[in-house]
Amino acid sequence: MWGRIEHYFDEYPVRKLIAKTLLKYGLRVTEDMKVRAGNIEVPYTKIAKALDVDRRVVKETVGMILKVQELRDIYTNLEPTVHMKYVGKHVGYGVIEIEPEPRAIGILAKIAQKIAERGINIVQVVAEDPELYPEATLTIITEKSIPGDLINELSKLEGVKRISIY
Repeated sequence: MWGRIEHYFDEYPVRKLIAKTLLKYGLRVTEDMKVRAGNIEVPYTKIAKALDVDRRVVKETVGMILKVQELRDIYTNLEPTVHMKYVGKHVGYGVIEIEPEPRAIGILAKIAQKIAERGINIVQVVAEDPELYPEATLTIITEKSIPGDLINELSKLEGVKRISIY
């Protein structure tokens, strides 16, 4: 998705950084020029400090987003989500992270099929957008640990570059 909208920010590298960060974290822009994580307002100053930019540029970016219909449609509908990658092991879930070969197709379907064949329920899947994350991964959280032989089987699937277990 980022590849489809980043051109709006080509002339403004700092705005591009801000817009990409809002998208990455699911921070929503509201009609009244606020930035929110769900219902929690995130002040421009906090975003500016985190990115080491001026808060006025954050405000200008929000204004720009609201003026461009395609950007408005996207940014006014963003929602943050819980990512269980580092929490899963503490609550008894299995956590595996797969780094796919670039532009591999059907990896999720193949892996989900293999996990389902073992009668293991998938609790969460997070597939990172390669346009936002240079080393995009696929993280799968399961209701119980994945057996070692299944990890070996998954690592041999076409398109799987690397598997990590948490």
